[in-house]
Amino acid sequence: MKEAIILFNKEVRAVFEKSTTWFIILLLGQLVTIWLVIYVYLEIENSNYHYYMNTKTSLEGIHNIKIDNYDGRIEKDLTTEELLVRKQNRKWHLKYMFK
Repeated sequence: MKEAIILFNKEVRAVFEKSTTWFIILLLGQLVTIWLVIYVYLEIENSNYHYYMNTKTSLEGIHNIKIDNYDGRIEKDLTTEELLVRKQNRKWHLKYMFK
């Protein structure tokens, strides 16, 4: 059993020494891919936000009401708990974490 573990350790070390550059290249590729996915998500989110705000402004002007930015309902006075929930949701939203 001891010899098998030593042999396995030597084989893993040999594979790692031969292909260290490939591991680094793959790791950098994964980091670039993750960054690209986050960037594309944020750009799509930003374009959806501008489309929503333009539509919201038009509806407010036509119907003479105020629409809430958070959930699209007619604006009302919020309780302290609702304000706290909105603040926490904004804090952990991916859009605001990376900006």
